[in-house]
Amino acid sequence: MGDTSFDVIIVGAGLAGATAAAVLSRAGRRVALIDLRDHCSHCFKAEKIEPDQAELLRGFGLLESILPSSAVIREVSVARSGKILRVLPVEQYGILYHDMVNCIRRSLPAAVEVHVARVAEIVPGGEVSEVVLVGGERMSARLVILAAGTGSHLHEGLGIEKVVIRREHSLACGFNVELPSARPVPFDSLTYCPDGYTTKIDYLTLFPVQGALRANLFCYRTARDPWVGRFAKEPGAVLRESIPQLSRLTGELRVVGKVEMVPIDLFRVAVKPKPGFVFIGDAFQSVCPSTGTGLSKVLTDVDILCSTFVPAWLATPGMGEEKIDHFYAEGRKRDCDDSSLSIAAYRRQLSTDSSLRWLVHREKAYLKMMASGWSDRLRQRVGEWRGAA
Repeated sequence: MGDTSFDVIIVGAGLAGATAAAVLSRAGRRVALIDLRDHCSHCFKAEKIEPDQAELLRGFGLLESILPSSAVIREVSVARSGKILRVLPVEQYGILYHDMVNCIRRSLPAAVEVHVARVAEIVPGGEVSEVVLVGGERMSARLVILAAGTGSHLHEGLGIEKVVIRREHSLACGFNVELPSARPVPFDSLTYCPDGYTTKIDYLTLFPVQGALRANLFCYRTARDPWVGRFAKEPGAVLRESIPQLSRLTGELRVVGKVEMVPIDLFRVAVKPKPGFVFIGDAFQSVCPSTGTGLSKVLTDVDILCSTFVPAWLATPGMGEEKIDHFYAEGRKRDCDDSSLSIAAYRRQLSTDSSLRWLVHREKAYLKMMASGWSDRLRQRVGEWRGAA
């Protein structure tokens, strides 16, 4: 291997890769970004930016580039049994994943060298690492970041295994809906929890994206379940059967367009640190989208790696395994990864476990939410009364 052409080569230009390229290039690093396409095509993934994620994007200087393509959400109404339990003030943004990524890619500094190509092989090295493209072109850098999401198989060529934590953990469904034309939308965003556990539904969330009212439904069923087949063909009817009291808040919802379904396998890479090479985002560990932690995990990886580790690594000779291992062992990263898996396991049990312990726990959780809602409304009325007085 010869001299490095770049400080960092990033493989994969989804949210993790594009964000990392922006952060590193703005810090003056020589960055190459490689992806199969010159834009992010439509795919059903994260469709809502949560408050902590907005804060991270704001810190990267990228939130402003996303806002023109997003819908602002200021309140989330949590409901069950046809009633609003609590209304929570929040900073959220509804935006389809590919729109979010394309906004970031359009805002990349001109210094980022974008290559539309397929990677054939990654060759890690303690001083210089190489990326070999299909066709034979070779690119070199001090560090290679793999940010190619859950579908990449490049880890196999490095002898690194993905360890399955739970196969077919959950099923995520996304679709557009329309409310009855005469009925105003009574919420900014709605999170609706079903009664009981028999539906195997975690929750349904309705929120705005540009030009549509979007629905995400998270449940614990496999693609072979007859319920799933029926839902794909008759989503409106199955939705009414599964959560009948939803109509008290929304009227009769009409599902429009295609229902997208993605089965979720939970896995984590069995890390064997390689010199000059690191995983980030979904390439390292998958996420159950019902947890709302997917973008948090991706952006936390980017923040820790690009703001702390890469500057320190590039400032000293070599890119040995001990450097790489320190990133995987970093406390905030490990906490974020572990928390995502812990929440995924908790939400599955909360939604499906029929034992007395979990029946009681489920009802206590909803009673606590209802009591908090009463307390919120009481404080608001007292405040209004004092203001009038």
